[in-house]
Amino acid sequence: MFIKTFKKNYPLQLLLLTTIPLIMWASALANPPELNRSIFDMPIYNMLYSLTKDYRLFATIASFVLIFLQAIALNYLFSENHLCQKNTFLPAFIYIILMSCSRESMTFSSMLFANMMIIIALHFFFKCHDKKEGIDEIFNASFFLALATLFYVPSVFFMLWMWGGFIVYKLYKWRSWIMSLFGYLTPFMLIIIYYYLMNKNIITSLFFNVNEWIQIDFSFLNTPIQVVYIAAILLYAIPAIFKTASSRANRIIEYRKKSGVLLVMFFIAIIPFFLSKTQTNMSFVFAIPLSFLLCNLFLENPKEKYTNMFLLIFILLSIFKVYFQV
Repeated sequence: MFIKTFKKNYPLQLLLLTTIPLIMWASALANPPELNRSIFDMPIYNMLYSLTKDYRLFATIASFVLIFLQAIALNYLFSENHLCQKNTFLPAFIYIILMSCSRESMTFSSMLFANMMIIIALHFFFKCHDKKEGIDEIFNASFFLALATLFYVPSVFFMLWMWGGFIVYKLYKWRSWIMSLFGYLTPFMLIIIYYYLMNKNIITSLFFNVNEWIQIDFSFLNTPIQVVYIAAILLYAIPAIFKTASSRANRIIEYRKKSGVLLVMFFIAIIPFFLSKTQTNMSFVFAIPLSFLLCNLFLENPKEKYTNMFLLIFILLSIFKVYFQV
């Protein structure tokens, strides 16, 4: 059913790509939630929030469009880098489902915009593999990771992903590592100059609640559907990781390295996941690598009957979480 559609039936894929997300977003579009706030919000998002906090319907519609465009861009990124079939929209579909995990998250949030920056950074980092040294691409990738941090502060940990990616790519030259630091620090230097010209205190503006950042919060365990959802994500992710890791040996070098980069991203995402206090959209941090890993799990499994069942369970659980989370 689903798997065969995502392998062959292009028009029906587009139908699924729009109808199921619209079903999930229907209640939010009818009664838009308040814009998302968290203690991890950084200056760029705070400015955006102040401009749009009174336009809830606009924020919800714009968020839906942004997630859809991010999904299409990510799907294109995977297919162009030979990480998935060119005729499938399954990565985009999975990304949208993961990014629509709760009604409260169906609006602007710092994680939504951080993911957009991380997708752009991933694009440049993939291009780095195709170049001799890729110095410009490394600078661009780290620059957009810094922008992601200026939306959502736990995105800083994705610099560890980039450095782990250097090891996967076997980029050991000092220029690559130094350029990643230059690229990352550039937006912060611009922010510091701005605050200096505006006569604002940089410490109080950026780090006023730094003590709360390092507190790991398990309050999501008080919400049964949230626990079930996270457990299901974990149960899907474990075989997906093993499936991807075990199949890499029989693939071309490009696939092995770029899939390795996404595996590193998944494991690094565990850090911001446990730091996150915005419990309703915790799965956002895993959405990029998981869309690849789950696509690989579903499309490469020869037993379509069981794969269809597991994909259907994933969809129904996500819809149930949207409408019945309390």
